[in-house]
Amino acid sequence: MRGVEAAMYLWRQVSKGGIVSESLRALGDRVSPPDRTLAASLAYALVRRLSLWEHLRERFLLPRPEKFSKPVRAAVLTGAAGLTELEKFAPAVLISSLIEWTKARDPRGARVVNAVLRRVLEEGPAELARLRNDGRLDSLCLLSGVPLWVGERWRRDYGADEGRRLVEQNAGGSSLSLRLSPGAPRDLPQRLEEAGQIVAESPLPEGLRLADTALPSALPGYGEGWFTPQSESSILVGTEAADFEGTRLLDMCAGRGVKTGQIAQLRPDIAVEGWDLSKGRVAAGVREMERLKLSGRVVMRTGSALELEPLAAPDAILVDAPCSGSGTWRRHPEGKWRLSPESLTELAELQYRLLCRAFSLVKKGGKVVYSTCSLLAAENEEVVEKALRAFPEISERPLSADFGGIDRGRGRVLTPENPWTDGFYLAAFSK
Repeated sequence: MRGVEAAMYLWRQVSKGGIVSESLRALGDRVSPPDRTLAASLAYALVRRLSLWEHLRERFLLPRPEKFSKPVRAAVLTGAAGLTELEKFAPAVLISSLIEWTKARDPRGARVVNAVLRRVLEEGPAELARLRNDGRLDSLCLLSGVPLWVGERWRRDYGADEGRRLVEQNAGGSSLSLRLSPGAPRDLPQRLEEAGQIVAESPLPEGLRLADTALPSALPGYGEGWFTPQSESSILVGTEAADFEGTRLLDMCAGRGVKTGQIAQLRPDIAVEGWDLSKGRVAAGVREMERLKLSGRVVMRTGSALELEPLAAPDAILVDAPCSGSGTWRRHPEGKWRLSPESLTELAELQYRLLCRAFSLVKKGGKVVYSTCSLLAAENEEVVEKALRAFPEISERPLSADFGGIDRGRGRVLTPENPWTDGFYLAAFSK
């Protein structure tokens, strides 16, 4: 399968509810490494700024996109993204590849794709310049790949200037950040460079930055448990959760165990219990603990965090709640086009119930850390404020270190200010 064909396959999977990264892995060896790189670049360019490419399609595919077949509409979207963003891929080659792909599915539509993409190539830059220069929030949201209603929420939550800054920060891509394990060899950066990676220091002592993205399992040292892929913001959340007095921690929403493993590495003196609703994620978490050689101290359990009972009363609880993921949209762009005000309300209610459950389970004198990878107040300080009203015996406590970010009155927001950080909310409490 060639690169453009693979990119169209990835877009089809995303249209059905899939995720680019998982769909790319599913292709396996059906795609050569160079074609895999092209397919990933095209697919991520398309999904990250989908609303912008839809805007260009509306402008150049006349009379209306709905009048044309699905292959034509998909080829125009992908072509608009590729012609705008892929500087190292010859426009003529991209257009020709998309024409051939369309011809196999809609022979008459191939001529439409040719004509429209040549218009995008010639007239698209002027339209992008107009959007950049008009200063409107809706134009900025198009250019940055942020749903307009979310941009309006950020303006309301943070004010005009900071809200625009958050929209702008979502325009870029992301790079891989690694969390080094305590036993990682000192020459690991050199080994990564020998494997073709460009490596830079992180401001975090346990962190390491790569200049681009990479398949973590293909990097030297992954199988040995020397490092874990984790954004720097996420590392800070795990660091805060590990700072408590006692011997037992419960990770209520452990997912695949990234922070669970981090906390266990930071605190070799404690027992860690991790919960997740998904059997698949728990199985992945078990494999992660085995990779990090932590199986003896970490127990992963499947079930609802609203119903499970801990094996023993926890001294600390991390609630890394399911959320919109709006702080990680550069890395996982599919979710932003599936989020709605209605689903946001449902998420906030679940987050409130999870935080209340943590407040009820933690020992007296214990610590609860609440975090999301969201930049929306409805999932963050508004959830915290509501839960604190229901539990007068709980009080907010200062974070253990100066993590920077934005003080929200209740907790702090870490912004996606560089390719190695994601947007996160973080707050800590005492019982």
